[in-house]
Amino acid sequence: MGFDAPTLGFNEPTLTVVAYLSYLAAFLFFCAYLMTRSGRALLAPRRQVTLAGAGAGAGGSMDISLEDSDGGSRPGVSYSPALGRIGTGLVVLAWLSLGTALVLRWVHAGHPPYVTLYEIATDLVFGITTIYLVLFEAVIRTRAVGAFVVLLIFCLHSYAVWFIPTDLKRTIELVPALRSNWLVIHVSMAIISYSAFATAAGAGLTFLAKHYMKGRIGAALPSGAAIEEFMFRAVAVGFPFVTLVLITGAIWAQEAWTKAWSWDPKEVWALITWLTYAAYLHVRVQRGVRNVTMAWLSLIGFAVVLFTFMGVNYLVEWFGLQSMHTYSIDNGKPPGLSVASIGTIGIFVVLLALAFISWLRVKFPSKRVRK
Repeated sequence: MGFDAPTLGFNEPTLTVVAYLSYLAAFLFFCAYLMTRSGRALLAPRRQVTLAGAGAGAGGSMDISLEDSDGGSRPGVSYSPALGRIGTGLVVLAWLSLGTALVLRWVHAGHPPYVTLYEIATDLVFGITTIYLVLFEAVIRTRAVGAFVVLLIFCLHSYAVWFIPTDLKRTIELVPALRSNWLVIHVSMAIISYSAFATAAGAGLTFLAKHYMKGRIGAALPSGAAIEEFMFRAVAVGFPFVTLVLITGAIWAQEAWTKAWSWDPKEVWALITWLTYAAYLHVRVQRGVRNVTMAWLSLIGFAVVLFTFMGVNYLVEWFGLQSMHTYSIDNGKPPGLSVASIGTIGIFVVLLALAFISWLRVKFPSKRVRK
């Protein structure tokens, strides 16, 4: 997987492999969890969920079926508890393994693993896993979105493991500007916010699967209202932290470079990320927009996060822009263009196009829909 064994030692790559395989196995078990149903006529369990932002200044609560959208009008879905528990156990194993690998890397490097592209990608994988376990497994207590969130985690971890060059996986010395306590504060805020947004994107994928797949998989997923609420809560967790990213970044820049804002490409895209999720919360809370539109917006938002995270590196390289925020082996030139980066840009463009089409359908419904 491209690790430098003499530099990183044996334990870190081994733990990373354990985490990687655990994510893959967890995804498969969560898929099996959704696909297996008992033959009993079991009414879908219901739960009281407080809905935020039902309209301009409005709120309220309602019963939401966590497993079926028919509101208990017909027999619901009965899952195999063992498969779900195994999936969760594998996610916990991956979380522990990856967390230990990051700690070992921190000890070896003598500074937080918050510098290279590989370190940030791995931190993001660890952060998404943490948000998922806390928000969905511990607080909301539903595993039905696990397959989609873990799929995103696995794809991002695959990028970190397979597509990042070997040189970017080595620990490096910090440049003077990074030798500050703000490194831990600023980057930690970014990891928490981006992890929450990734979890919201996983919920968005779940909603789209529920909306477009009317067969067995669609029936096995939570109700659309429940998924949309989960998605909103994840964004609500991430937004305050992305606000802190901008604030702490400005303070740190003022301290390091005597200029709080310099229109650096990374700074600009961090602001675009903030505006994207501010728009999400505005149309959801103030305008009362729901359903498919919000699911697409969650995916667009995460595409913006990914571009902010790694796409800006290539933007800087292609156009010869000056940036002090790109991730690389020596804090200089970013890595070359890869299949993963091309795929990321393609996904970003496709999501924008699909979101625009979805908005047109909502804004200008056909005559058949109006009837």
